[in-house]
Amino acid sequence: MEFEVLGPIKVRDGRTVTAPKGRLQRTLLGILLLRASRPVSVDVLTDALWPDSLDPRAAGRLQLHVHRLRGVLGDPDRLRFGSGGYLLDVGEGELDAARMEALFDEADRVALTEPAGCAALVREGLALWQSLPYGGLDVPLLVDESARLTERKLAAVEQLYEAELECGRHALVATELTDLVRHYPLRERLYALLMTALYRSQRQAEALEVYRDVRRRLVAEVGLEPGSELRELERGILRGRPAGVARVPAQLPHDVPSFFGRTAELAELDGVAATGSAQRICVLAGAGGMGKTALAVHWAHRARSRFPSGQLFVDLGGYGQGAPECAEEVLAGFLRALGVAGQAVPKSLAERAARFRTLVDGKRMLLVLDNAHSAEQILPLLPGTASCFVLVTSRDSLAGLTALHGAHRIPVGELAEDAAHELLTELAGEGLASAPHHVEPLTRRCARLPLALRLVAEAIRLRDSTVAEVAAELDSEQGRLDLLEVEGHPQASVRAVFSWSYHRLDEDAALLFRLCGLFPGKETEVLALAALAGISEAETRDLLGLLLAAHLVDEVEGGRYRQHDLLRAYAAELVAEEHTEAERDAALCRLFDYYTLRATRMSMALDPQSRLAVEAADAGTEPAPCTRTQAMDWFEAERSNLVAAVDAAVTAGRREPASAISAALLSYFYLSKHWDDWIRCYRTALVAAEGAADSTAQAVLLNGLGVAYDDIGRFADAIACHGEAVSHYAKADDRKGQAWNLNNLGVVYDNIKCFPEALDCYTRALELFRIMGDERGIGIALNNLGDVYRQSGQYEHASRLLHEALEVQRGGSDGAQRMTLCTLGDLHRDSARMNEAVADYETALEINVELGDRWRAATVLMRLGEALAALGRKSRAEACLREALAVLTEFGDPSAEQVKAKLTVLEAGRTPGLGRAITSVSPLAVGRAVGA
Repeated sequence: MEFEVLGPIKVRDGRTVTAPKGRLQRTLLGILLLRASRPVSVDVLTDALWPDSLDPRAAGRLQLHVHRLRGVLGDPDRLRFGSGGYLLDVGEGELDAARMEALFDEADRVALTEPAGCAALVREGLALWQSLPYGGLDVPLLVDESARLTERKLAAVEQLYEAELECGRHALVATELTDLVRHYPLRERLYALLMTALYRSQRQAEALEVYRDVRRRLVAEVGLEPGSELRELERGILRGRPAGVARVPAQLPHDVPSFFGRTAELAELDGVAATGSAQRICVLAGAGGMGKTALAVHWAHRARSRFPSGQLFVDLGGYGQGAPECAEEVLAGFLRALGVAGQAVPKSLAERAARFRTLVDGKRMLLVLDNAHSAEQILPLLPGTASCFVLVTSRDSLAGLTALHGAHRIPVGELAEDAAHELLTELAGEGLASAPHHVEPLTRRCARLPLALRLVAEAIRLRDSTVAEVAAELDSEQGRLDLLEVEGHPQASVRAVFSWSYHRLDEDAALLFRLCGLFPGKETEVLALAALAGISEAETRDLLGLLLAAHLVDEVEGGRYRQHDLLRAYAAELVAEEHTEAERDAALCRLFDYYTLRATRMSMALDPQSRLAVEAADAGTEPAPCTRTQAMDWFEAERSNLVAAVDAAVTAGRREPASAISAALLSYFYLSKHWDDWIRCYRTALVAAEGAADSTAQAVLLNGLGVAYDDIGRFADAIACHGEAVSHYAKADDRKGQAWNLNNLGVVYDNIKCFPEALDCYTRALELFRIMGDERGIGIALNNLGDVYRQSGQYEHASRLLHEALEVQRGGSDGAQRMTLCTLGDLHRDSARMNEAVADYETALEINVELGDRWRAATVLMRLGEALAALGRKSRAEACLREALAVLTEFGDPSAEQVKAKLTVLEAGRTPGLGRAITSVSPLAVGRAVGA
């Protein structure tokens, strides 16, 4: 028998469910269950049933209701009367509230060590909850118990989402909590968890909007500001490093379905991972097609609860068509996954490696370094702490890693015979069950390689011909390829299976498979493959379905597709053999055209005021309907493909798309700070443009390179690039480009305090902007000129220029006004007009926060803190300076040290000296337009 109180009170006996009739009977059962297996006095029961009643017959009436309740229970011995009163015997596990609390207690016990287990236990407990406990009976004892159980449930919900966040399930938490907070609008902890989930899902703007919503509600409904947790979290998100909200990466690919065998290897991995050695590194070494990646990913999913700090995964491309991944770019990706902003990623390999080791120090984290080419490739990627576990896969034995770093090597050969048989028979289904004598010959022909076995099994399952015919065809195919392959090499069998599977495709699917060999990147979206093949998106999806069924392509997260590197190599062989150079060139040109158009439209979404957007509007071209966030997401997903497309275009002698794709990437690169790809991409395209003597392309690329070099502090290179671009813009008679390049050159001179040169560049740029009627350019140039005059002490002239800039920018949508407001605040500060400075800074700060520009927000907070300190508003000044310090330190800005010094003085009770001591380090209010 079971009793339910987590909702309407019910008694469940097998499939029979009985609900006590009437309020008095429900109340009686409720009180007895509240005191389950303990005696309840007659007075307590009568007070609950008939409050405020002095009826002398109450005891007798109670007996009548007890009698009726025994009939409901169907077991009179359960409810008995003793010396202490009435006692309802409730066995262990029979009361749903007790079961729920037991599950919550167990979840508490494992919360710190097993977050996944904790979440599962809480969800099991919450599944018992139906509605308001005890059916909402208005009886003081039950009302109090209902409130207690409700609070326990809410605390468990909070624990659930803490555990889910620890497991890296940020998107799930954000989705579920978005609905939940509507039911508990004043529960601040739930809002904090929701903000954390959104932040970790790269949705910072939405996280801040949640804070603004709850703040408005709290102020309106209870007249209070949010508590310290929410306030600290909001400030932390603004500076990009919320306290206690370090990102938990969860980068593992999907687990392998129907994984078979490898029992010994899995056990050995468990043992190595459990050791306490100074550096835990394991290498899975074996030939291509042996299933090393599948083994690594499968084990990683099994063991992920051991690594609550997160899991990092990277395909190092050691044996693919292109060059292996460089350690610098891999580390940049790891740092971003761990929450380091693009601007804060160090420039050199050594600095990136050191920063990575610092971030993972002491964390229980798993690193899967897949498809490594050499020990040298992965040495910079190794953490310096035994708390992390590193799992490497490679076709090389990586002897240097074993000898010098104590790595444990596990050889991965062909599957054991029984596992190979099991995999083949399980996946092939009934087709092979009717011909078991063919199992051994087929597994032998596949050299017991998992990749080959899966291909053959799927082909058998989907075909109408007999297994004997399949085996005969495979033998025939092998015989043909034996003439080309090294005898006994395991990959000979894999190629035979590839060839056999490929020849079973229809003509259109075979064509798409071959063309995959031309694709320059590693994984792709459907639209890019559609462009490559010259067919519709719908046709491409249908053909990809056939390739997926034949295991000749894999679907990865987000509806994207990729091939095993052996399959890519085979596809590249086929497309070279079966297509003319003209056909291959036409396919690549379709891909380049697609990337050019798509990247240009996405760039327009990032910067609607850019030159690309203006020119497209003039030509009557509408941008793709997408938000700025969607555009950033697309660029993030396609970045490596776009850079690879630029390389491929140059190799193919197609300089136009190389230049156009590079130009479209500029706004994204400026926001994301992928400096390695930015500079590499622009240099590659520039070489092609120089070879073709294309002045227009050279001008655009040199301007973009100049911005990149200025960004990373290579000022001499920046000046050289912008200076060279001047002559190319002149040759191309491109006044708009000339104007923006001059402005950007002025920014470089401004940054190194060469004010006469900066004034000259800004003045010439302003003249060109006025001639063209470019209001955006006019406003930015006026602001930049005003900032130079401010720094030179010519305040009256500066004020006139800045107010003219604000008038031009009024009503603009690109946020340029924030730079002018910041400059105007600097001018008022330098003129000792602190109240006006504070007002300017606060308005500029609001715009920066709205735009999600944390770096500029930090520079404004720094200035705002100084001005507030001068006005004697010490508490708020400290708060501003602390927030600024956190972000500037993260970004590696040299201003951070001076902010720290100002804070020390302020905390000592003295007003820090103001002026230009901090802000002179870098004039951050100057503006430029990278999308020009």
